[in-house]
Amino acid sequence: MKNVFLTALLLVFSVSLHAQDKKAKELLDQVTAKVKSYKNISIDFRYSLTNSKENINQESKGNVVLEGDKYVLNFMGATKMFDGRKNYTIVPEDEEITISKYDDKDSKAITPSKMLTFFNSGYKYSWDITQNIKGRKIQYVKLLPISAKDQRKEI
Repeated sequence: MKNVFLTALLLVFSVSLHAQDKKAKELLDQVTAKVKSYKNISIDFRYSLTNSKENINQESKGNVVLEGDKYVLNFMGATKMFDGRKNYTIVPEDEEITISKYDDKDSKAITPSKMLTFFNSGYKYSWDITQNIKGRKIQYVKLLPISAKDQRKEI
């Protein structure tokens, strides 16, 4: 009887998780489609780095403006721009500007389309908390790297 109960509980739990994961993927797809329909978009974000072994707890804010396959990213005191052909990195603190050609074969190269679809491979989706921020309902989706070698715990 105990085994039957545990099996039933596990089945209900796994069906519930699968439904939430499907719901998370559907939300990500809806947001991606909506964002792609805009001519341009501005995104403010927050990045947290936590390493309890090294006693590191760092938080940085940034923003990115996307228009077609072009972008301007401001993060950690640097500005990175892409005009569709070249990448420009400006670091005012070092009085340095780097210009490099875009290599579409480079899997690590960042483009707006990759920013909006990177989660389609290499991640599991998880329906996360809902918060009311300034009168707006915000639904969070947690992205968990599939690879155990990935240094990120979650996005």
